[in-house]
Amino acid sequence: MNYLSMPLRLQSAIDKKLPKCSYQESIAQHIMLLILSHNGEVIGREDYGSMIWELEFNQLVKISDWEEGVRNSLVETIGKYEKRLRNVDVDVTLLEIEEENSNKTSHIRRRAQITVTGIMDRTNERFNFTTSLYISPLSQ
Repeated sequence: MNYLSMPLRLQSAIDKKLPKCSYQESIAQHIMLLILSHNGEVIGREDYGSMIWELEFNQLVKISDWEEGVRNSLVETIGKYEKRLRNVDVDVTLLEIEEENSNKTSHIRRRAQITVTGIMDRTNERFNFTTSLYISPLSQ
């Protein structure tokens, strides 16, 4: 079975040359879409997405509570919307990174590292996906 690679480009569709990807890449792309989507963004599926963006500007929540909230939201949404995976486990770590720009000015950015593991239903192979996101407002 062929899976479409994201992002989809209109010109590729018109030319009937849509890029394809593997089963594993398709799952990873869907998980990334779940991570980047805000709850309520998809009409009719209010629980599609993650709560990362609800917590993005909340500076009062403890880091451990933020990590646990995001982890729980991703476990729930991946379990509901990515049926090609089973035994899903999610790890979320929020790091504060000090960076220096070209003007030698130092600033702190927050980076969320998200790892999703599980078993792919069709192949019974282990699945592993890791991504990092910079979180505002300190990411600017």
